[in-house]
Amino acid sequence: MPAATKVTHYHVTESTSGCLPEAGPYLTDDPGLALDMLAQMLGSYAETETAEPDARQAAALADQYQSARGDNHEDPAEALGRLHAGHGICRAIGLREFEVQVCGDRDCLKYCPGGDCATTTPVTDTNPWCWCCGKRYVPWDACPWLG
Repeated sequence: MPAATKVTHYHVTESTSGCLPEAGPYLTDDPGLALDMLAQMLGSYAETETAEPDARQAAALADQYQSARGDNHEDPAEALGRLHAGHGICRAIGLREFEVQVCGDRDCLKYCPGGDCATTTPVTDTNPWCWCCGKRYVPWDACPWLG
């Protein structure tokens, strides 16, 4: 396997405008899963928000992002296409911001050292073992398949 020079992954967050997120980001290397998590965050906000226009807007966006992947995942919607192209998504609803950031920082992830496996997981994952092959995760600078 050739050495990877870039490790693209996605940070999905929710925060009050102008503030840091209250919780750590959801990290994934799959743009579809990032979009699913964004839809889930918007849906949860829609269920708890008391301001009617904000709740309706969040619910509509959640529905849009949930249906974006389609049944066969072959025809991505515009939002999924943006993520594939390396562009983030940020939606402001009332005083809340919902965002998917595209990231290439290797320090955000732990890596399976097996080049044939090449599994990654967020550094916050407490399991030290690769879910795919069982090898112990390593930081990026100890990973032989990263360039």
